[in-house]
Amino acid sequence: MSYLRHSYKDLILSRTNLLTAWEDVRAKKGSPGLDDVTVSRWGRNWEANIERLIEQVATNTYHANRPKRIKVLKKNGKVREISLLTVTDKVIQRAYLNVIEPEFERRFLNCSHGYRKNRSTATAIQQLLTCRDKGLVWLLDADILECFDHIDHEILVNLFGRVIKDPFAINLLKKWLIAGRRHKNQALGIPQGAVISPLLCNIYLHQLDAKMACSRWNYIRYADDFVVLAESIEKAQQSKTQVENILTKLKLEFQPQKTCITSFEQGFTFLGVNFFANTYQYIWQNKKIEVEGRRLKILYRYLPDFYS
Repeated sequence: MSYLRHSYKDLILSRTNLLTAWEDVRAKKGSPGLDDVTVSRWGRNWEANIERLIEQVATNTYHANRPKRIKVLKKNGKVREISLLTVTDKVIQRAYLNVIEPEFERRFLNCSHGYRKNRSTATAIQQLLTCRDKGLVWLLDADILECFDHIDHEILVNLFGRVIKDPFAINLLKKWLIAGRRHKNQALGIPQGAVISPLLCNIYLHQLDAKMACSRWNYIRYADDFVVLAESIEKAQQSKTQVENILTKLKLEFQPQKTCITSFEQGFTFLGVNFFANTYQYIWQNKKIEVEGRRLKILYRYLPDFYS
C-alpha cells in the first residue's frame, strides 16, 4: 500500500471528496434505486444528506441497500440486466472509488482497456492491429461466462486486501458485496451498474492479465472480452489451455458460444468491430465504416465505446 498522509477513512469521508462524488452522481442523472429517491429529490437536501452519510459510515451504522435490477435492450438487440443503486449508495461508492481506484490503476497493465481513463475500445483495437501487422494472425477470441455474476467474493476480497490493507476500506467493500448478492448463501457476483463494479472486475481479472503478461503472450482485454494473438494455430491453441487453467483458479470459465480459435483470414468480431484479412469495419450512426490497412485516425474519431 502506498504511503498516505491521511487514513482511507479520512480521505473517503472528507466533505470535499463527498461533494465531488455527489456532483458526479448528479451529473449522470441516473434512475433511482429500491427506495425510489431520485437524484433531484436527494439534491434538495444534499448538504444534510452528506452529513448524515458521513456520520453513518464513520460510526459503522451505514447499511448498503440491495440493488434494483432491471433489464435493458443493448444496441446489438440483446438484453442486459442492470443494477440500480440508491443515490446514497452511489455517492458513497463514488467517494470510495475516487480514493481507492488510483491505488489499483498504477498496478494495472497496458493489455487492459475496459473501464479505465484514457483507454477505450479504440485503444484495444489499435493494439490488436499492431499485433496483426507484426504477423500475429491467429488468435484465441474469448469471452468469460457471466463474469460479473461469478466473481467469487472471497477471492476478490483477498486480491483487494493485497493492495488495500485498511480494515475500514475492506469492511465497506464487504457491505456492498453482501448487499449485491443474488442469493444469501452464495458469496458470488458483483452487480452490473454499481459504481465500483467496473474496478472490482478489473481487480479480479488483473490476475489473468498478469499471468498472461508473465508468459509473454500478446493478450488484449476489455472487461470480460479478450483475445490472445499468435503466429500459428498451434500457439493459439496453447494459449487457450493456459487461459483455461488461470480461469479455473479464479472459478471462472469460457463462454463456449463466444470462444474459438480463429484468424484474420477467417474473420472474427471483437468489441463490435468486424475483422477480415487486412480490413476492419463497424457501424457508426447507421453507416458502415470500413478501413483497410493501418489507418487508425478514423477509429479514434468515430468508434463508439463497446459498453456505452
